[in-house]
Formats: sequence, C-alpha cells, structure tokens
Amino acid sequence: MKRRVSTAKRIVAVALAATVAVSLTGCKKRKNTNDTASSDVTTSQSQAAVPETPEVTATPAPTTTPAPTATPAENTDKKDNTTSEPTKTEKPSTGTSTSGGTTKPAATKTPAPAPAATPAPTVKPQVKYTFTVRRHEATCTTQGYDEHICHEWGGMNYNDRFVPAKGHSWDGGTVTKAATYTETGIKTFKCKECDETRTEEIPSLDKTYHIKSVVAPTCTAEGYTIYECNEVPGLTYKGDYKAKLPHAYDAGKVTKPATIYEKGIKTFTCTSCGTTYTEDIPMVEKTWHKGNTVAPTCTEKGYTIYICDQDSALTEKRDYTNALGHAWDAGTVTTAATCTNAGVKTYTCTRNGCSETKTEEIAALGHKWDDGTVTKAATCEAPGVKTFKCQNTGCTETKTEEIAALGHKWDDGTVTKAPTCTEDGVKTFTCLNDATHTYTEVVPATGHAWDDGVVTKEATYEEDGERTYTCQNDETHVHKEVIPALGYTFTETVVAPTCTEDGYTLHTCNENPAKTYQDTPVAALGHQYKEVTTPATCGASGSVDNVCERCNDKQHVSDLPATGKHQWNEGVVTKESTATESGIKTFTCKVCQATKTEDIPKVHNHDYTRLGEIIEGPYCETEGKRWMYCSYEGCNERVLMPVPAIGYHDWDTEHTECLKKATCTEKGTMRMHCKRDASHTMTYDYGGTGHIWDEGVITTPPTYDEYGEKTLRCKNCNATKTEKVLPTKYTFTVTVVPPTCTEDGYTMHKCNEDDSFSYKDNIVHSTGHRAAKRVIEPTCKEEGRTEIYCIACGEVSSTFDVTPQKDHTWDNGVVTTEPTAQKDGVKTYTCTVCNETKTETIPRLNGSGK
Repeated sequence: MKRRVSTAKRIVAVALAATVAVSLTGCKKRKNTNDTASSDVTTSQSQAAVPETPEVTATPAPTTTPAPTATPAENTDKKDNTTSEPTKTEKPSTGTSTSGGTTKPAATKTPAPAPAATPAPTVKPQVKYTFTVRRHEATCTTQGYDEHICHEWGGMNYNDRFVPAKGHSWDGGTVTKAATYTETGIKTFKCKECDETRTEEIPSLDKTYHIKSVVAPTCTAEGYTIYECNEVPGLTYKGDYKAKLPHAYDAGKVTKPATIYEKGIKTFTCTSCGTTYTEDIPMVEKTWHKGNTVAPTCTEKGYTIYICDQDSALTEKRDYTNALGHAWDAGTVTTAATCTNAGVKTYTCTRNGCSETKTEEIAALGHKWDDGTVTKAATCEAPGVKTFKCQNTGCTETKTEEIAALGHKWDDGTVTKAPTCTEDGVKTFTCLNDATHTYTEVVPATGHAWDDGVVTKEATYEEDGERTYTCQNDETHVHKEVIPALGYTFTETVVAPTCTEDGYTLHTCNENPAKTYQDTPVAALGHQYKEVTTPATCGASGSVDNVCERCNDKQHVSDLPATGKHQWNEGVVTKESTATESGIKTFTCKVCQATKTEDIPKVHNHDYTRLGEIIEGPYCETEGKRWMYCSYEGCNERVLMPVPAIGYHDWDTEHTECLKKATCTEKGTMRMHCKRDASHTMTYDYGGTGHIWDEGVITTPPTYDEYGEKTLRCKNCNATKTEKVLPTKYTFTVTVVPPTCTEDGYTMHKCNEDDSFSYKDNIVHSTGHRAAKRVIEPTCKEEGRTEIYCIACGEVSSTFDVTPQKDHTWDNGVVTTEPTAQKDGVKTYTCTVCNETKTETIPRLNGSGK
C-alpha cells in the first residue's frame, strides 16, 4: 500500500536535505549501503532537491554538462535485515518529491528564460534518504502499523498503514461455578486468539415459597406472614405486614385535680395491654371583683384594682386611664439670642402639686451679609477675592469668598505646518482672554491613499501573480502585493471498509483528473461474530450459531437438545368450585398440546387485607393504586385498591432552573421541580439586594483634618459611586460578620472616635437554606414526625407524617411518704426518658400497724 507524503513533510525534508548538503561540502563521493532484503522488511527512499542558490524559479541544466557517473556500491555491515539501494545519478528537480514508495505530483513552476550570454549553473546532486520498513501486525488489543526507520537520520522516522486492533474472539464459555438457590454461578469465556479470559455471573436459581405461619397483629406489635422456601427448607422471610391494632382505652381517671394555678391530669389505660396515656385538665377559671380606683397625674396613668374571688391575695390593675400630661405656661425668655449664640426660653407646669419646668432653645440670629465688594480681580490663571460685611446692629464681622480664575478661552486654532503622507503637521491655539498665552497640537500625517491597484502579473495554478498600488496623494509612492497561485482543489470521498474489503480516501482533482490519488487506507474490518442462541422447546431442538453483526455471515456452533419442559397456557376452568367441593383447572402446552390439571380451592368470602405490589405509585396530590390479595390461605384473588396521596412535594433543591437572572437592583426568579412529578413546580425570588461595591480607589487623599474622596465600582455591573474619606485622625475597629441562610454578611467598620461615622461594606448575599429530610421518632414528650429542615441553620420548613406521642416509661417507684394509721402514704414514679413524675396513694395502715 503506497503512502502519500504531506506538503508539510516535504517542506521539512527539503530543509533537512539542505542542512545535510551544507555538512557534506567538499565531499567528492557519496557512499551507499547495499544489503540483502529479508521477507518482512522493505526499503523506501526519500529525495530532496538542494538548489545552489535560493532562487524560487528553477533554472534548467545546460545540455553540454555531462551527468556524474554512479558511485560503486560499498557494502556496510548492517543488522535487523536492513536493505538500502545504491545512490543513483540525480537529475535537476522537476517539482516531484518521493517518500515511502509513493510519488505525488507537486506544483510545476515555469523556468525563466536564461540570458543568452550567461550559461546556466550546474545543478548539484540531491540528498537521498533510505528506510528500513518493519511491519507490526495488529493483535486483539493493539493496532498494526508499518515502522519506517531512516538509515541516515533518526528525525526522519515515521509510522503509517495503521490497522485497528482486532478485538477479542470469545469462545462459547464454560461454567466454572454452578449456580445454586443461595449463590450465583460463574461462566468463563476464553479468547481464541490470545488466551485472555473474562467471566460472567450466572443468576442464582429461582426459589418458590409457601406460607409457614401467620402472626396476628396486636395493639403493641404488627402482624405478619412467615414464608418458607420450598427448595431450601429453613430459609424464611417475613412479609405482608399488618398494622398494629388501636389501643382500647378506658374512660380515664383523674390523677391530679386542676386549680387556678395548675392544670390537672386525667390518665387513660388500655384494657388489653395496660399501656397508659394522659390528658391535661384545664386550670380552674378565675373570677374577679372591683377594689379601689387610683386617679391619673401629669406623668402616671390612673387605674382600678381587681381582687380574685378564689384568692384575695391575688390582685390585678385594670381599666387604665391616660396620664394628664403637663400644662405648660407661655414661657419666659431667660437668655436672649445673638448673631452667633442661641438663646433660652423656660416653661413651668401650671397644674396643682406639679412644679416641673422645661426649656427651649431660641435659634441664633445669624449674620446678615451685604452684597460684597471685589477686593482682588481674577485673571486667567489666578483667583480673585470678594469681601462681605454683617449688617446686624452691633456686629462688625466680615467674611471673604474666592472668585474663580477665568481660565483660558482658546480659539479654533490655525495650521502653522501642513501634514504630508508620512510627516505630522502643527496647529497653534491662542487664548482669547490673553493673546500671549498659546499652545500647539500635532496634526496627524494623512497617510497613503492607495488606489485599487493594477495586476502587473497574472497568477496561475502553480505560480503567484503580482498587483501594484499607487498613492493618490503622491504618485512616487508605490507598493506591490503577491497574488497567491490558484492551486489545485480536490474533492474527498471516503470509501468505508467492509468485513472483507479494505477502505480508503479518494482525492479527485477538480481541475486535472490526472492528479487524482488515493490515501488513508483502512484494513478490512473482518467479521464481528456474536453468539446467537435459538432456544430449544419441549419438543424441538435449538441451536447455537456465531452471526456477524455487520454482514450476517453465519457459522454453526452446536445443537441444543429438546428441553422436555412444557410452556403452559393460563388454563381453563373445566369444573367450577363450590363451598363444599374443589374445582378443576386444565392447562395445555402451547407447543405440544400436552395437558395437566390443578385443583381450584373451595369457594369462600374474600378478605382483601394482604398487601400486594403497587401498580401506580401515589404522588404528591393524586392517589396511587395497589393490588390487595385475599388473606384466605391458598387464595390468590386480588382487587385494585387506592393508595392515599403523599400530600407534600419533594422539591429538587440541587437542580434549580433560572427563569430570570438577578441584577444588582432587580430580583431574579428561580424554579424548582418536584422529584416525583416534574410538572409540579415552585418559583421563588433571589438576589436583587443592591450593588456589591469593591474596596474602591482613593481619588482625593484625606489630610489629618480634611475629607478625601474614594470612588467605588460595583463588582457585578460596573456602576460607580463616590464616598467621603474621613480625615486620618479617625480610626476604626473592623469586624467581619459572615452570611447566614437568611441574613447577608458584611464587614463592620466601627469608628473609635465618633460612632456616627461607623459603616458597613463588603456585603455578601445570604446563602439560602440547604434543605434535607429527617425522621424524628415519637417520645413521651413529643410527637413523632418527618421534617424538611435546613442543615445549616436548623430552620424547619414543613412537617408531615405525624405519629402519636408515646406513653411514659415509669420506673418501679420510690416511697416518698410512709403511710401511718392516721394518714395515707405516697409512692412517686419517675419516667426513665423525660424525668416526669407521677404519684400513687399508699393506703393507711390498719390498727395493728400492718
């Protein structure tokens, strides 16, 4: 199979050949090796022309120059069955390069006519590379290829003719461990080519079960059915669980009477198992009567005292009336106000028994300035001064204001030096306020204005052309551009390999059919067999065949004997059962028409309480369906019964969908889907909490007593704002507050000198809740339940599947009051879970002290 050398490799070969030619300058002869070729090694050669001068256009060799004679072959001791050919006399380059045994035409350039008076230079011989080719055949796991080893330089080595790995060809497999009813088996397969092995698991044998016993439910334990394996006696499992029966509680007994201060307790006991639970008896409701009434004052409310009818020591204040408030007089000026200082006015309460006073500030009059007088005029670059006097009687205060400098008022400017194509010009501007003030600006060079150009040499398929451009500003300025050679174009057609035929890529030249060629050979794929089993039936044999998955070629492997196992249909009732006599059901083999019979149990009233498989699962808001089987022994009748809806959604918090992206000033919208039913969705807002400002850059530094200015940029949207920077005399204590699920985090800067300058920045948005589910078992203190809660902060978002609170687990009790002949005793019991206590009365002793 021939190999086409790419254009890139030909360029590298020419460059390397030039390097070798330089290193061989002064050599008169080129030695070559010649060894005997072996059966699995071939020789390829690569030629590269080495021109004498770097001219692009080739010059034909003169007809009068004789070609150099061939150098006799010189044998060199080589190993690895390497073969090389003697170097032949080379002709001048014709644009054809050879490598790896494949020749591809290169672009031929038209030689330029040589001047009549100048003889053509002599063409030097080309450098020639020889290769040893070793074939590496494909295996099951590695690809095949040809390795080309260059005799002259290792940098020219390359590989080609790649063939994909064959892949393993597995045999039919052997059972190395048989499956049982309790363990899986193993089947081992061996590759026919390389002896590698692989294994497959053989499923354990199917087991059947019968009902061994049925345990009925009670109020303390679930009921269930024990099933025993027919094939492995002693192997059992529990199933068909039935819920506990409800407790049968009595009417209850008051174990602690209620008062106005404490609730009472009523205890209920199960008549079946003795389990108890308690209920609170509400506290006794209090009643009241009125006592004394207290009148309000300027500052205190009035009220009426109520006394409890059940306990006269218990009182409450009610029926409040508002405090009267102070009745202030018109006030007296106690300190007069001036221009710069505030005055004071004092007020006194006029109610009997109250001598309270209050004061109010009288605002300072403030200076009343005149229109001012210019005491220093402003210029272009220097500010002026204006002085103001206070007009209030008795005030001699003055103040000054700065008059801003006029600034320069520049004219439109005059070009004092005109620009050219390559040199800048100059423009001069003069201030209209002061003609002695001027400045200059550069007028950029105009640059060349090239025309559309003229083709001064047409391009061909193999040679570049030339286009010349002239500047319209200055005809002495010209430049030339190369018009690329048209080049040949090719249409590629990939011919895919088949099981028996090689594939390849066909390159069809669109301009010259003679330049069409093939490359990229792909070896025939070979058959890819897969074992196909036609199962045997009760009366007919089957077969095992290897069938090619690509072309359906078939190779017979083995026959499978008839199984003798019948394929029974669903059966037909040939005798109906009654309440006193069993019926008969007849089954027929679908293959050979053989028959068998089974008894049908006597008729009974079905009790559909045995749980079966769920046909349609319950969803968040809709019921499901499940089969309920008759619990009568030996009866498999069933009916479809509804399964209650779950009643809540299981939101997929890990895969939320963004409906609207949040910005700094607008909230975004997210949507969650229910894991059970993706059509159930919930949307919620996030973000939109304002700009997140960076640390800012100080654009005006502060001094010890004066403010500076800082410019801040939003990290999300590049908005900017400015802030004052406090004088350096202020210091701050910095505290970083991290974000929580619901609250944003921030950095607190507390001013140590003036708290009004304290501020927050570096806002970090709240993290949001991270939802998880947990099951809380019931105790004697609280009900059981399933909760959806946040694993970060513990907040509970929803509760469901509530189960009743359990009863207390009492210890054996401790006698806390011994009984006597005159008084009952007391025994106290403590719950071992929550430490709550209860008491029981111990009857008083009889007269004998027993």
